[in-house]
Amino acid sequence: MTPFRQACTPGDQSCLTLVTGVGPVETALNLTRFLLQCPYTIDCVLGIGVAGAYIASPGSDRHNASLLDLCLAETEVLGDSGLCYEDRIEPLSEDVAGKISFTLDPHLRTRAVQVLQAHDIPCLSGPFVTLSCASATQKRGDLLAQQYQGLCENMEGAAAARVCEEFSLPFLEMRCISNLVEDRNLECWHLLEASTICGQAAALLCRELDREQS
Repeated sequence: MTPFRQACTPGDQSCLTLVTGVGPVETALNLTRFLLQCPYTIDCVLGIGVAGAYIASPGSDRHNASLLDLCLAETEVLGDSGLCYEDRIEPLSEDVAGKISFTLDPHLRTRAVQVLQAHDIPCLSGPFVTLSCASATQKRGDLLAQQYQGLCENMEGAAAARVCEEFSLPFLEMRCISNLVEDRNLECWHLLEASTICGQAAALLCRELDREQS
């Protein structure tokens, strides 16, 4: 959040900020509370953060995001909700557990891509996977990537998408790749750089999208 605030125009009150916390439960709780108590009209929600990129296997049709790539979510899925087998995750019936997959607002995402491209900022788009337990091995990452055709994983996006759906709010999610989903090695992570890139891009989007609303 700090890189985002530093990149925002001083005194700009058009964009309200919220740190949701880590994980789907805290995200759902804090975002819901914020929207219920906010005295202003909210036009849309922009979720930002870092993500781990799945490693595409040779010959795969999936996109392979690299370190420090900006990524926009086309869809979000609660990737570890249901029954966990050795070789797959089997979701519970929607009648029992509710939806686990969400399509994010395509018009807002398209506009975001246009803004970024106009400023020579490349980005990827694809399916995001939200987890309660982040993957600490490439084996688990490969399983999730194959099952959901995922571009990257995080711990909050699907929860935010579900809340925004309940409030009928357009939701845009943008993350920067801080690490690859491989056998866990923190020495290879780039959290500060990824946070800075994402925060600066998010500040740009807020300025441009607000200008269109004015």
